[in-house]
Amino acid sequence: MGCSQTKIEPEALTPDDARIIRETWKMVGREAYGEYGQRLMLRIFQKCPDIKSLWQNPRIMNNANAVTTTSAGDDGDAPNTANRWKMDLRNHGSKFFNSLDDFISVIDKPEELFKMLHDIGLRHKGYEVTSEHIQAIVDGLNHTMEFGLRDKWTDNRQKSFGRLINIIVARTNRALTGADK
Repeated sequence: MGCSQTKIEPEALTPDDARIIRETWKMVGREAYGEYGQRLMLRIFQKCPDIKSLWQNPRIMNNANAVTTTSAGDDGDAPNTANRWKMDLRNHGSKFFNSLDDFISVIDKPEELFKMLHDIGLRHKGYEVTSEHIQAIVDGLNHTMEFGLRDKWTDNRQKSFGRLINIIVARTNRALTGADK
């Protein structure tokens, strides 16, 4: 089963978008990055199951896409336990939210933002991430923010974040495909 997402062209951020994004981001709070990140990753896996194959470490998934466990079952620190998989998932999602925090800190400095996105695109190219995989972030982040912020996730907040995510997706994809720099 592949990953099918609608491609969205990036739009420029307005000063109002930047203000809304920063105000909204303060509502999330750094302490929620792990929880939000895990939810984001699970949503991406749900919408785009082939991304699981990129997690090549055997402790993550077996061929049936089920969580693997140790035969002993009592080794909490074993590298292939269900708890370790959840921790890896949460950590990776938290990295995404920390990166998003970095992007938001420079949304008024497009060249700096574009360089950051270029570098992330190149790094993920080495992991065999495709443009389709990056596009899965759009739905995943919207779902995560809507769940976390509930009624505070207004249409205006969704639209402003949507424009930022579209820029992130487009610029990261340019690095993945070699169309950037």
